[in-house]
Amino acid sequence: MTFYTFFRKNTRLLLFGVLLTFFAGFGQTFMFSLFLPAWQETFGLSSGSFGTFYSAITLTSALLLPYTGGLLDRVPLQKYTFAVLGVMLVSALLLSFAHTLIVLFLAILGVRHTGQGLMGHISQTTMARRFDADRGKALSVSSVGFSLGEAVLPVSVALLIGAIGWRSSWMLIAGFVLLCAALIIPLLLKNYNETAPEPERFGAAIDAGSDPETHPPKEKTSPETNRSWTRAEMLRDPRFYFILPAGLASPILLTGFFLYQLPLAESKGWSMAWMASCFIGFAGAKMVFSLGIGPVIDRFTARAVYPFMLIPMVVGFVVLLLGSHPVTALIYMLLLGATEGISGNTKTALFAEIYGVTHLGAIRSTLVTLMVFSTASAPVLFGNLLDAGVVFSTIILGAIAFVLLSMLLALRITPWAEAIWGS
Repeated sequence: MTFYTFFRKNTRLLLFGVLLTFFAGFGQTFMFSLFLPAWQETFGLSSGSFGTFYSAITLTSALLLPYTGGLLDRVPLQKYTFAVLGVMLVSALLLSFAHTLIVLFLAILGVRHTGQGLMGHISQTTMARRFDADRGKALSVSSVGFSLGEAVLPVSVALLIGAIGWRSSWMLIAGFVLLCAALIIPLLLKNYNETAPEPERFGAAIDAGSDPETHPPKEKTSPETNRSWTRAEMLRDPRFYFILPAGLASPILLTGFFLYQLPLAESKGWSMAWMASCFIGFAGAKMVFSLGIGPVIDRFTARAVYPFMLIPMVVGFVVLLLGSHPVTALIYMLLLGATEGISGNTKTALFAEIYGVTHLGAIRSTLVTLMVFSTASAPVLFGNLLDAGVVFSTIILGAIAFVLLSMLLALRITPWAEAIWGS
């Protein structure tokens, strides 16, 4: 099925996925960094104290995720989505009225947990559950929202803060969340039947994208084992620990390199304005590769793609290590964006392929929790290395080694490796 036909037959659910991944941007670090100067001035926080404050928020969010993310397996999609949007709405309003550190902590935690933690989780889990043969396409389309958020929100929110201030900006964000929760989400999920078999939840064959007579509903199990794994069973599966480093490599390394992009730019003789401009290339590459990888996953399976999704990243680090011309920064960011676009969809599809989708909410929330923990550790690791006088060329060499080792371990779950080792 072509992308156009697939999108036309499943428009509402796919747009639901795109909207939620866009909303995930409200809880990302790039969003909060726009408010950092105002928060430091208002609450008397130094850079170091805010870093500790923010890490505590991120770690608290990670501890909550196994529970809140797992609820998606038991709570109907509509109710779960409205609850998450409600928490984001209240948290955004709370931010606009925050006058103490405890209120600021709780408000940022609410936005970060629902944004970074749960919005993308709802979208990606729903796409993986709802679609089987076209799972890759569905994940690719829904992931476009991530790139849209990275491209649109920084500039828009920065202009908003300059025009009306940071408190009023959060009030407008809360209003936008309310508008979507009250009008757009109900429209996109209209007639969504939670209890129907997965391929037929919208009822009509044209909406489901398949004919129920020629494409009967499939069980929500792992194709390899003909059963669906629980989170506890996954954690006892040795394969999980082979694929985990590759799944965490991108969050760890991108958080570290992006957070310390100013000293990186200075070490290369690049201006910060140029580095910031290269983020447009990052978002563009991420969107292109996110859309392009879907049909590849559908044709070759995520298991065949997964070990190789980090190739653009490792090439980007090699380019960064060897180059110093300003164009190097753009090439480096384009390659990182390519890996981000490929990896996000591949990881979700892989877990659905190996472990089934009945408990995918709990299983995926475990991966998201580990990802959040890794992003919280990256600033500490990179900061201590730089404070110790370690130069960026050494850090880049370490990153290359880590990525190559992660790719080598991930080869364990390829079809040909499974034929040798066994499932």
